[in-house]
Amino acid sequence: MERKIQKLFRFEVDQSIRVEELTKDTIIGIANNEEAFTLRIKSKTKRHVYEYFRRWGKPKKFGPATLAAGIIVAVGKSTSRVSELIIDIEYPGYEITIQKIIQQAFPNIMIYFGLIGKKSPAHHAAYGVHVEKKISTWVAERQELMRLIKNDPRTVTPPDQAGRFAVQ
Repeated sequence: MERKIQKLFRFEVDQSIRVEELTKDTIIGIANNEEAFTLRIKSKTKRHVYEYFRRWGKPKKFGPATLAAGIIVAVGKSTSRVSELIIDIEYPGYEITIQKIIQQAFPNIMIYFGLIGKKSPAHHAAYGVHVEKKISTWVAERQELMRLIKNDPRTVTPPDQAGRFAVQ
């Protein structure tokens, strides 16, 4: 089977069901007018990751860090070449944090933030999986998300024997 030649390298990113909603799966869609990739983060996985952040006293970083880790997994598993990402503004004030996490894994990708509307291919991809009209391309494993989150130098490391936290 012959693969189509990719012409577009700018992808939009949107999520359906915010990461903080721990009772429902989150779908992250990465798409343009040619191709789409969707990543499902199951609610059980989100609860496990949230517990990690809660235990180390950083629950507000859970959403942005998990979204960034999900984007890394999606871009890594996608067969598309990505040169630019336009990420929907879901976490105002955390754009730089999200950008730095993603650029650790993909330093050559340009990252922008903007409002992704309902007509965006990324919104259609994520929402289509959410309403079960489409099947997700990949389901994120708890281990792959935790590996990315724990390797982020801005996250808090576990406490030492005396119960003190060490910030790297």
